[in-house]
Amino acid sequence: MINLLLVDDQRLVRRCVAARLNAVPDFHIVAEAASGEEARELVREHAVDIILMDLNMPGIGGLEASRRLLALEPGLRIIGLSMYVSGPFPKQFLRLGGAGYVSKNADTEELVEAIRRVAAGECYISADVAQNIAVSGSLRVRRNGVDALSRREVQVLQQIANGLTHEAIAARLSLSIKTVAHHRRLLLRKLEVANDVQLAAIARDQGLADSDALGG
Repeated sequence: MINLLLVDDQRLVRRCVAARLNAVPDFHIVAEAASGEEARELVREHAVDIILMDLNMPGIGGLEASRRLLALEPGLRIIGLSMYVSGPFPKQFLRLGGAGYVSKNADTEELVEAIRRVAAGECYISADVAQNIAVSGSLRVRRNGVDALSRREVQVLQQIANGLTHEAIAARLSLSIKTVAHHRRLLLRKLEVANDVQLAAIARDQGLADSDALGG
């Protein structure tokens, strides 16, 4: 039996995915979480083989939640689920130790295959995601320098793109306002732009912001 923890902030999505996966004879959804914070508590309470992590959640976001979970339990196997198949999301998630990355456009059969391969100790990456990573690597693409940003800089960039003030960003990411301002200065310099409007344009171009206010 493969025990799964499903993490997604949308209840309807969780219910649909859980129903499909519970129909697979050797799959069992042991728990569901609506946030990365809740996932950490559930990992302590349940025997989990694989976590299915929505990477586009508000709050600390799926990337940061995955990083914290892997720091807590280095042996955890986490499959990232995201609507983004290009940009920095896939590479950042795999760099921090993700075991698989599946596009939210994938069908149930592909998700089942991903779970089985990850459970067997392999790494699974959706074909469209793998292609974009390969092209990016072979051409050494550095779109506006986004790939060179640190994890925290990407988080701050996301929140700027979503229109948050320094105070709001500090509260959401548990940082001081001074630290947020420091990261903003670094972003302006690294991305070679002059203001928040240009930062937001880069973030949108790279799939780092949308109407749901990603927390990545």
